[in-house]
Amino acid sequence: MEKIIWILMVGLSLFVSYIHLEPTIFSIVVFMLFLFVSTALFMRFNQDHWLDRVSPLVGVGIGVLSLIAYLSLIAFSLSEIDQLGMWTVLVRLLLMYVGIYIFVMTTSSFLAGATRLKPSRFFRPILIFSVFFFGAMLLIPLQPGL
Repeated sequence: MEKIIWILMVGLSLFVSYIHLEPTIFSIVVFMLFLFVSTALFMRFNQDHWLDRVSPLVGVGIGVLSLIAYLSLIAFSLSEIDQLGMWTVLVRLLLMYVGIYIFVMTTSSFLAGATRLKPSRFFRPILIFSVFFFGAMLLIPLQPGL
C-alpha cells in the first residue's frame, strides 16, 4: 500500500510539473500531495522504531541537528528550487516528507523524555496533530477575500 501511495505522489507531482495550474488548483494539488505524504508517514511510523532503543536526549539532539541541517539546506537552495523545471514539485514533495519526519521524530523524543514513555507511542498522535494544522495552513489561499 505504501508503494502505491509513493507511485501516486511521484506521478502526480511530475504531472503537475508539466502543466501550468491556477493558484487555487495548485493549492488543492499541494494539499493532496501533503495528504499522501502524511499517509505514507502514518504507515511508516510503526511501534518498533529505532528511536525506542536510544535515550530521548539522543533523539532530541539528532532531531535538532537534523532540523538545523534541513533549514540550512532550504535557505541555501531556495532560489534554485524554482529553477529546477519539471522537478520542482517533486523536490518540494521530498522536502515536505523529510520536514514532517524530522518534526515528528524530534517532538516525540521530547515528549518521551518528559513522560518516560517510548517515543513510538507519540508518533501517530503528533503526526495527526501536525497534519490537521499544517493542512489548514495549506488551505488558507482558498479562503475568499484573502
